[in-house]
Order: sequence, then structure tokens, then C-alpha cells
Amino acid sequence: MSNAFNDDLARPAAAEDAGIQPLRDGDATSEADPSLDPAQREWDRTDAIDEALDAGVDPAELDTATATSDDPAHIPSDDDEIPAEDLPTEYAQPETQGDDPVMAELGEDGEGDITDEGL
Repeated sequence: MSNAFNDDLARPAAAEDAGIQPLRDGDATSEADPSLDPAQREWDRTDAIDEALDAGVDPAELDTATATSDDPAHIPSDDDEIPAEDLPTEYAQPETQGDDPVMAELGEDGEGDITDEGL
């Protein structure tokens, strides 16, 4: 049986020998500039609204659309749009003209839309 490591090859360094690696901008999950992060902007805006309400500002004077403790993604806004690829696709439906769709699809004899010429 042979050794899993060849003694003439350099072995990988142990984790404790690797040292601490600094994070770069691409490694972090937050934005380098917090003002570019929509979640941080929303947080700051909500804090400002809360502070204004605590100071006695009339709520009617504030834009409190998101001060509801709800997820901002669920609050409707004027720029809400659903991309076309996210919409359910339309598919051909049989013309039932008020009949049961199964009957319209299969026909009275259960043979589908076979015509006399197709028999």
C-alpha cells in the first residue's frame, strides 16, 4: 500500500498556518458605500420617520409608506412591474362555448377532435 501523499511534493499548509486573509470589496455581502445599498437606505429612512414621530411631528406630514413593519417588497408602488418572463404563459384552451372543458376537448364520443375525414 502506498502513501496518499508523495513525500517529494509540498503539502498544503494547515489552516492555522494560512493566517487571516483580508476581505476585499468583492468578498463582502454589503456595499462599500452604504448609500448604494437599498436596504440600508430603507433602514435609515425608517429610523428618520420613527425619530420624527417620537419628536411629535404630525404623521400626515411624513411619507410613511414603509413605516408599517411590512416588507418593503410587499408594499405597492408606482414603479411595480412584473417582467414578462415572470408572467404565467398563456396556452391554448379549447373553445368550450359554455360546455364542460373535458367534453369540449374529447367530444361526445371521447375521441377528441377527429372529424369524419380523419376516420
